[in-house]
Amino acid sequence: MAKDPPEAASAIDVIIERIGGSGAYQKRFTFLFNMILPVLAAMPYMNMIISLVSPDHWCHVPGREHTNYTMDEWKNLTIPREVNSQGLLTYAKCSRYALPTQNWSSTLISLDLKENTVKCDNGWDYDHTWYDMTAPIKNNWVCDDQMVPSNAIAIGFVGEVVGTLIFAQMADIWGRRPIFFLALIAVVSGRVICTFTSTSMYAFFVFNFIGSLTGETVMQGPLVIAMEISDPKNRGLIGMLLFCGWNIGMSIMPLLMWWLRDWVTFLLATTLPCAIYLFSWPWIIESPRWLASKGKINRCLRELRKIAKSNKTSMPPDAEARLIKFYELNSNEKHHSILGLISSLRLAKNCFLISCIWSIILQIYISLAINVANLAGNPFLNYLYQSLAELPAFVIAKYISDRFGRRYTSIISFTLTFLGCVTIVFIINDPTNAAFVRGLCIFVKFAVMMAYYSVHLQALEIYPTCIRQIGLSSGAVLGCTLGTLAPYIIALGATVDATLPFLIFTVCAIVGAVSTVFLPETKGYQLPETLADAAIFGADQDIWGRSFFTHVDDSDNAEVPFQTITA
Repeated sequence: MAKDPPEAASAIDVIIERIGGSGAYQKRFTFLFNMILPVLAAMPYMNMIISLVSPDHWCHVPGREHTNYTMDEWKNLTIPREVNSQGLLTYAKCSRYALPTQNWSSTLISLDLKENTVKCDNGWDYDHTWYDMTAPIKNNWVCDDQMVPSNAIAIGFVGEVVGTLIFAQMADIWGRRPIFFLALIAVVSGRVICTFTSTSMYAFFVFNFIGSLTGETVMQGPLVIAMEISDPKNRGLIGMLLFCGWNIGMSIMPLLMWWLRDWVTFLLATTLPCAIYLFSWPWIIESPRWLASKGKINRCLRELRKIAKSNKTSMPPDAEARLIKFYELNSNEKHHSILGLISSLRLAKNCFLISCIWSIILQIYISLAINVANLAGNPFLNYLYQSLAELPAFVIAKYISDRFGRRYTSIISFTLTFLGCVTIVFIINDPTNAAFVRGLCIFVKFAVMMAYYSVHLQALEIYPTCIRQIGLSSGAVLGCTLGTLAPYIIALGATVDATLPFLIFTVCAIVGAVSTVFLPETKGYQLPETLADAAIFGADQDIWGRSFFTHVDDSDNAEVPFQTITA
């Protein structure tokens, strides 16, 4: 028999505990929407980065077909050498020797004629070792147009910023459920239409923008619902399952491109499966907690009865009275928009710190994904290994955050990120260390995903119900805003100095670790329901995250009531 909820628990928490917060309904919902859905949704979130890879290229010089030269011999005769960002001598990508168009066979052996070079004027040849066709190959987005792929990626993140701002607010105003389906439509339609519009650069940008509007919202809505209908002790598990699903999707994605080799087929194969969830309307409920906070008591009762029926439990007889009381409490709230995030100094501070940390994590994460194409070896295996590093990161982060707290997990993670990036700075320009650099990039990905897990969980537990999705999205907004710089940071490393991106990541890791220190510990604490709750959340903690007045029971993850703390 379930123990009685603590006095400090809200009315909705009492009802959820009585009808079952860990029953069959929650298990089915978590499996479908917080494990399987992320497998599918992760791929369109990141597939454009692989589609926009520019393989090694050089000027196309006509005439090889009239000789018996191999491609390497022809390049040696027609393409000058230049020093790359690692200080190595390589073939030029955007110039060729100014050879005459007549008597070419005799001029090839004249070194004097190799003193002058010209820009590529007959197109480019591409290294097709790993890719048959990508968007840059198809449209020759190289040399003078080499920033088009970077601009496309940046525009995608601008789209995510705009979409996150709009859709998050819509979700807290109109509900998680309808916005989830609207988000799905935007992702699928935007990505699919991109495959037909790349010949028009601006049309491609527009539909890439549309396809990126709701990349975060697709997974965030169901996650918030799951958190709000589940037992608090399962919140960490739900977060871990979502990240495991994400990891599986990210691991499958590069293997698909390795197999398909064509960006159009790849984009369709990694996007269209998400459309299956457009038919999931009967299996996804609206958040009862959100319905109650909006005064939709009858509909809230219907959704709670669905959970009770699936869990083979019964509703408490005073459920309606409790929900009315819950609504009356929430109806006193004055802010239900993004302005609620600055309704108190403490909440504003927490929001700023979470957003700062989130932006640092996303900056490093996105940059590592883009930089895969610049690493030596098989790019698909490099991408796969980095993706596989995320799974143990989630598992270890869950253990540390449940055992020692969310703050300590983040501090450890940023420390490991710092150590990995500093080491790369000192060895990346030595080609004999290429394998070691790839291994360290995997290590940095592991460390930064540990931080992502703990901060994501912490954000879910800091923001109050009335603006939880807006709060979660605020971090994504700032993260994606700074994420627009990621392709340019990697381009800087590819064209100027290979150490620069990792120097930037080193500084980011330091800022992230320091910022984490000033966030409250959330392990074992009851979710805040109102802005008033959020205004005092963490006020009882010292710099180490220890409570002055209450004790967290680690044995059963019992909740600590923050209502005992006065403003």
